[in-house]
Amino acid sequence: MRILHGPVNVGNQPWVLSRAERQLGASSDVVVRNDTWLGYSADRMLSAKDAGFLETAIRSAAFGLKNQWHYDVLHYYFGQTFLSPGFPLSAPGSVLSRPSLITDIINRLAAADLHAARLLDKKLFMTLQGCDVRLASEGNRRNEWTMCGPQHCELYQRCTDALDHRRHFLIETVLPLFDRVFYLNPELGHVVPNGQFLPYSNVEIEKFEIVPPSEQGRPKIVHAPTAGRIKGTPMILDALERLRSRYDFDVILVEKTSHEQALEIYRSADLAIDQVLAGWYGGFAVEMMAMGKPAACYIREEDMMFVPDAIRRELPVYRLNPGDLAESIAAVLDRRSEWFTRGQASRRYVERWHNPKLIAKAMLGAYESPDSKFELMPSAD
Repeated sequence: MRILHGPVNVGNQPWVLSRAERQLGASSDVVVRNDTWLGYSADRMLSAKDAGFLETAIRSAAFGLKNQWHYDVLHYYFGQTFLSPGFPLSAPGSVLSRPSLITDIINRLAAADLHAARLLDKKLFMTLQGCDVRLASEGNRRNEWTMCGPQHCELYQRCTDALDHRRHFLIETVLPLFDRVFYLNPELGHVVPNGQFLPYSNVEIEKFEIVPPSEQGRPKIVHAPTAGRIKGTPMILDALERLRSRYDFDVILVEKTSHEQALEIYRSADLAIDQVLAGWYGGFAVEMMAMGKPAACYIREEDMMFVPDAIRRELPVYRLNPGDLAESIAAVLDRRSEWFTRGQASRRYVERWHNPKLIAKAMLGAYESPDSKFELMPSAD
């Protein structure tokens, strides 16, 4: 069985899962459209980091038309395929930034490779990761705290004007063409009813040395902002600033840094504060927990119905309340004496629920028989 992951590597999920599939004896490759400033690995990059959108799209389409048919399983990410145009075509101000006949035609052409794959009896899988399918207008109505609002995301108006239209097309027309659909954020279960929650497999655990949090001196709090405000970074920094008169700590912001450099910085930290608007933790928190560090974030209870009971029971992250963020963080700082123990529990949790080999084993079973029950079986250790 030959497996292809692509055309993007968001959060290093495709690469780590592919390596684990290889360790289990499968032939698994990662092919991405282009390199990024994060420096994630791939078996093949179709264009350079500084390549223009048109060049990247042409190279991606050429690979999709000629080479992807050599594989038995096509596992795509972020709602895209090698022939899909990707969100940059909906740049603000362009004719493609509005729902129109043109966008409908492009959307349907982008799904042509999926119809061809089904005719050729290829197995089709999709892993959704957030804003590829998150409906901004619906999320804004449903959630008290969400990144989907003009005060938290610079693209909110663009989403409600145009991208939600494309996401509806993805949900209603494209995703039904896939054998299996997975999503990494539980919130997506509200809009992808036939999908299944999948834990991150972005960490090669054996390469992550345990570096417990320090129990003495000024604690180092690390946060890794993304573009814009979607992680709630301004809220986090404001809350930390208000706590400086009561607590002594250092804040480390990691941004616009390669993945390798970021991991080196994480090792020196004692506590991770991840996103406080998405309602779930991200790959950054998984990396910190793999190092034996405690992590804190906002967990949206309304989304937990999509998370397996065992994962919910063992979830070790400190829960933050966006409505009272300063006091939520203060409560975590007051519990520094338990950070070491919480870090140990976090490492065990990653080994059980974010273990690439266990996830890859389940995934290989799904590749063989898409109708089979996909169930993670963590080790007892």
